[in-house]
Amino acid sequence: MTMNKNQDHSKKVSSKSVTGKIALWRGIKGTCPRCGQGKLFTSYLQQTDHCDYCHEDIASLRADDGPAWLTILVTGHIVAPFIVFFALNETYPAWVMMSILITIIIALVFILLPRCKGLFIAALWLIKQKSER
Repeated sequence: MTMNKNQDHSKKVSSKSVTGKIALWRGIKGTCPRCGQGKLFTSYLQQTDHCDYCHEDIASLRADDGPAWLTILVTGHIVAPFIVFFALNETYPAWVMMSILITIIIALVFILLPRCKGLFIAALWLIKQKSER
């Protein structure tokens, strides 16, 4: 049986059956915390208004500055050992060390930021679900 693209799947997916770990993992993957099928983002960081699959309202979940804060925190902890290594082993010129560190930092930010935003959206969705019960 083929399903129409516009078919309503909201009755098939129950938000009560979704555990916290599953919802957070779905957020990290960039999918809807309720169903895991629809996408959270229309582009790199542009949040969708609703899930295309289960029609869950996502526009009301505003992550604001939380993802940036978490990205900076995680990036700093990952980069710190490299900084210590380069400070203790001055075998490379300063421009090489800075080039490596800047490349690692920029790559980590681009990789982590959408995942952190998805995590925050999923966490906000969980809080909203618990308050509605």
